This record gives sequence, C-alpha cells and structure tokens, in this order.
Amino acid sequence: MFFLKEYKAKKVKAPDNFSNRERIMASKNKNLIFLLNKRFSWMKKYIKGKKTIVELGSGNGCIKKILDGKKIILTDITKYPWIDKKVDMMKINLGKKYLKNVDVFIINHSLHHCANPALTLKKMSIYLKKNGYVLINEPETSFFLKLIQVLLDDESWSLKAKVFSRKNIFNPKSPWVSNTAVAQLLFKDNKKFQKYFPQYKIEKNKLSEFTIFLNSGGVNSSFLHVKLNCFFLKILNIFDSILIFFLPSIFALNRSIVLKKINENKK
Repeated sequence: MFFLKEYKAKKVKAPDNFSNRERIMASKNKNLIFLLNKRFSWMKKYIKGKKTIVELGSGNGCIKKILDGKKIILTDITKYPWIDKKVDMMKINLGKKYLKNVDVFIINHSLHHCANPALTLKKMSIYLKKNGYVLINEPETSFFLKLIQVLLDDESWSLKAKVFSRKNIFNPKSPWVSNTAVAQLLFKDNKKFQKYFPQYKIEKNKLSEFTIFLNSGGVNSSFLHVKLNCFFLKILNIFDSILIFFLPSIFALNRSIVLKKINENKK
C-alpha cells in the first residue's frame, strides 16, 4: 500500500486550532520548540528588514511562537481572533494596496490543502515585489509519511495529480481535503517548475525532519513523546540528516522551498 500512487483518507476533519494554539503558545516542550525553530528560524534572513510579510493559511498561527515581534500579517480562510485578515488561498483577495507590494509570502503546511496550487503560486507573483520571496514548508510524501497517513487516516496523497494544469486537483469546497504530494510534484523537478513558472527561481529546496517530528509532541494534534534536552535533540537532528541524505524517499517528512520572483508573469 505504501508504494501506491494514491491514497484517499476517509476521516477528513478540521484541526482544533483554538486548543492547538493555546497549547503551542504556552508550551515549554523543548521537543516541539526545537521542531518549530527548525521550521521557521531559517526564514529570518529572508524577512529581515522587510516591510510587508504575509503568511497564507496561518491556521493556529504557531509561526508567532518562533518569529514573535516580526510584523507578519496572518491570514486564513477562517477569521480566528489572532488572524489579521481573512484570505482564501485560491483567490488571495488581499486588496489593491498589496499589488506588487508584498516583500515575502510564507506558506507553512497549507499549500497541500489548496485545490489549485498552481493558481495560488501565480496569484502570489502578482502581489510580490520583484526580488520578493515565497518561503514554503510542506509535507514530503516519503514512505514514512504515507505510513503515518494510512495509520491516522486523516490526509490523502496522489502522485498522479496534474499540479501544473492550473485546474483543481480535488474538490475545493472543503479547505481540509488535501494532497500531501503537492510539494513533491511541484518542486522536485527544478527544470519542469521553471518551465511553468518562469517568474520564479528556486533558491532553496531542502528535505528534512524525521525523528524530530515524530518525537515533537505534535503541532496540529497532541501525541505522546519522550522529553529530551537540547543536546539530544541536536543529536537526533544530525541522525535525521544522515538518514534523509542517504534515503530521502523513505525518511523525509518535510520539504522547505524558497522561491524568488525574478520577473513578471507573462502568461
């Protein structure tokens, strides 16, 4: 089953962003804080000194746990109390004042919930300044991610999805339907991506996370973990890096991407 091209989860449900946010923002769990630092700290050099930074699909807003004090505009399709602006990722209805005025877009594990990721990338380029950035963290559909998804039965994947077609790859009516293979399909082949999106240049494309995620205690849900100090978490991170270097298709659970807007969209 774990080598199949497709899997459709039966239990598609929204996370409890209220309780997850409360848990994360108050958390002293070193495992979880280490994971969030790994996901967000690398972004600091791209947002330093930037005026307009917009996160799409912010959900529980956990980015503020690590990048607190940064002027990040949190957006989501649901207007939670901590969300600055209600925005649909399919439409990116930010308003005229943001046209060619956004320095950085951030997407953290939400692009795979977008029924038309190609359209979202195109729309972002309209709002981005030239030389602006899109910073992305997304699931990587490795053997172990497939195993987790089958066991939990709450997310789907399809390696057959035509992500470059600019047509919906699943029903857009529910924002919690997903295809965790989206990032892999979009960004694994640099030349193919450049062909369809000449306005962007891929500046970073890195796989990461295995044990540091499995032993984090959870981001969108809470699960059992072994508490570790920073020294052992760093050892685990090195262990992850070795596993992923040699066997990325087996162990990698996250893909981090940096897109730089190099010219205007001509299509």
